[in-house]
Amino acid sequence: MQAIGNEIVVNDPKKTVIYLPTTKLIDEIVQALKTGKLNNLNRKFDDIDVLLIDDIQFLANKEKTEEIFHNLFNDFQMKKKQIVISSDRPPKELLYIEPRLKSRFSLGLVADIQAPDFETRIAILQAKLDSKGEYIDFELLSIVAQYVKSNVRELEGILNSLISRKKFSGTELTENDIYGVLRMLGYTTTPQVSEMQVGKENTKSEQSFDTVVELVANYYGIAVEEIKSDSRKKEITTARQILMLLAKKYFKWTLERIGEYFGKNHATAIYAIGNIEKKLKTDENIQHDYNVFIERVE
Repeated sequence: MQAIGNEIVVNDPKKTVIYLPTTKLIDEIVQALKTGKLNNLNRKFDDIDVLLIDDIQFLANKEKTEEIFHNLFNDFQMKKKQIVISSDRPPKELLYIEPRLKSRFSLGLVADIQAPDFETRIAILQAKLDSKGEYIDFELLSIVAQYVKSNVRELEGILNSLISRKKFSGTELTENDIYGVLRMLGYTTTPQVSEMQVGKENTKSEQSFDTVVELVANYYGIAVEEIKSDSRKKEITTARQILMLLAKKYFKWTLERIGEYFGKNHATAIYAIGNIEKKLKTDENIQHDYNVFIERVE
């Protein structure tokens, strides 16, 4: 989203480009409603040529905000201005968003942004090194790019760790340094393996779901047996529902298998997954916990 905005400004400096996370947009609308200054907010958007809205899925279940954004969207469209929207799923899969909004989102160009391929990961690492005025051998960068596949921030974090290690030791980096940093971040490393082998070792589908259950149980300070019990305690219910969602999204389990694993029926699994997806949109603490588990699973 930032790159789109930067490119527009470079090509046409006269354009006013604004980037807003959906949570910030919601805050501005709520504040305008509270103070009776909605007209002032509308005038503010009148001065914008390109509006970039990040994580539009967080607009779900906010009827008044959805209505105002719907009017804003129509106004931009009528005046031939541009809106760029990002989401973690395609328009038709946006739950609890008004159908009239989803249909408008589908009218534009929908692009699926995937994780960078191997060559792109190498290019990212090299660009970061160039910006820092540092050098690391291409073969060593290749090892990093083989293991870190989906998280660009983690690529940069590993690079910073390697640069620091190089400066502190005063010597050139070796393969052992690379593997040491990767292991520190939780990667299973086997020196001198192919990218295909690395992929097999680190894919989510082959990780033990039991290990993830233990991770979540330890995080919340509860026993694994409690997660599989009928307990309705808040922390146990939250842990159970998060695990069901992880099983569905990251391990590709069927609802029947999820229900069987947790000693529940198919309908209970459906309800639990739907319930935690709602909470993820509104509860910042649960969002934080879920993101922690995703990082470990990935």
